[in-house]
Amino acid sequence: MEKNQINPFLFHFCKELSIHLESLAARQVTIEPSEFAELVATATHEVLESYSSGTIDLLAYRDTSLDQYKELAMKSIDSYADTNEKIGKITEEQADLLEQSNAEPLINFEKINAKFSDIQAHLSDEVSRANEVIYTLLEQVKTLEIKTSLDPLTKTYNRYALHEHIRALLEKEQLNFEIFALMVDVDNFKLINDKFGHIAGDKVLIFLAKLFKKALREGDRVYRFGGEEFIILLNRTDMEGAHLVAERLLTLCRNNKPLFQNQQIAVTLSIGMTKIKEKDTIDTIIERSDTALYRAKNNGKDRLEMEL
Repeated sequence: MEKNQINPFLFHFCKELSIHLESLAARQVTIEPSEFAELVATATHEVLESYSSGTIDLLAYRDTSLDQYKELAMKSIDSYADTNEKIGKITEEQADLLEQSNAEPLINFEKINAKFSDIQAHLSDEVSRANEVIYTLLEQVKTLEIKTSLDPLTKTYNRYALHEHIRALLEKEQLNFEIFALMVDVDNFKLINDKFGHIAGDKVLIFLAKLFKKALREGDRVYRFGGEEFIILLNRTDMEGAHLVAERLLTLCRNNKPLFQNQQIAVTLSIGMTKIKEKDTIDTIIERSDTALYRAKNNGKDRLEMEL
């Protein structure tokens, strides 16, 4: 949320208050200060109710199911609730001021305009303070999204991020370019762990993640699917291009051996490739690429197989 944007809370508040004033003006030409203060409090309450119920979607993270996100969203609501109390005090003070400065028991609507400007100044200060809190919370959400989307060991995207990315792709009416999914598995990974230890196994996974990132283009994405399995999404390429990328990964892995305690560890990959289709689901994509991977394993490993 940009700081120089119109605050959504203040915008909806002014809208609600103007509706109430318009309705009242159709019936009478004057209003008592206490009645005006009541309208301000009512408009404030209605806006907060709309926000709390989700009618006013101030932050995209409000409806997420993650507990950490819920906690941040509740902080946001609490901040505006605190603002509501202060706004209530402002309106009470303003009503007293109006009563003291006017001997007449009733106030003409023309006079209200000047007084309302003063109230808006107070509201703007208070809402700006709350908006600063929301801005800070939004930055925390961005950080949280990064943390929840990355695998802590390899710093590639994780399985959750994979599902979210594919879901977003499949929700489009049509795919405007070809996308290929590679399921990559480290051959004989259990033997590496047994021979060199689990720390060495972790080093191998980190090494491969870096190798993948260097070998791929800007728009391609690497995900750790689980254990020693990765999934790579190749964007905006054709069958020949995807095949070349997969073969390049096999060659790079075959020719580059990670070091652990001055020992070189020979590592090879098996890759299963499929093309994402418009009527696909996450499950069908995983199923086809896994079938191709299984065939690569059975056909001798260190190779690419396709399932289209």
